Amino acid sequence: MKNNMTEDRKMDILNSAGEVFSKYGFHGAKMEDIAREAGIGKGTIYGYFDSKKSLFYEMIKYGIEEYEKGMEKALNIDGSIRNKLIYLCRFHGDYLNRYIGITQIVMTEKEVLPKELTKEILMEKAELFNRMVEIIKSGIDNRKLRKDLDPELATIIIIGSMNQFYGQKMFYENIDYKKIRPEGLVDTILGGLM
Repeated sequence: MKNNMTEDRKMDILNSAGEVFSKYGFHGAKMEDIAREAGIGKGTIYGYFDSKKSLFYEMIKYGIEEYEKGMEKALNIDGSIRNKLIYLCRFHGDYLNRYIGITQIVMTEKEVLPKELTKEILMEKAELFNRMVEIIKSGIDNRKLRKDLDPELATIIIIGSMNQFYGQKMFYENIDYKKIRPEGLVDTILGGLM
């Protein structure tokens, strides 16, 4: 029971840190603000994390792990490639909604990331990319996709289109991610792939 409470508290701190870092950036965020957001005392945070930097790193790792889990779930659901891509798009929109601030910090405040974490992020991105390549290859082998299709190029098209689509809808058109319908995007992609 205590381990669940400890893990829940840690997750609360990580989620609160995400909110505060997103709002103020790494350098502007204060541990007091994170504690206030989590509804705990500042000292409690130090029971879980040695420093603001270690909290930031853990938060980034947590975000990466969340994306991996969501992508795996999307790609392993029963159904057609179309259904898998629609599920993946919806997950991607939800993820962006929750973690866009952190993504922006990672891109704009790279100097706070140690080389090993940067390397880990790049390895994780490569792993996710390769996982999608394998799904495309499987679709080709199962004759669900064209046999002359380049799996790496198809993966770039899918990931790039998904990122651009949700970026456009959420951040330029200000559409709530829950109201975005990815079916048209997926049908357009598959219409060119099948």
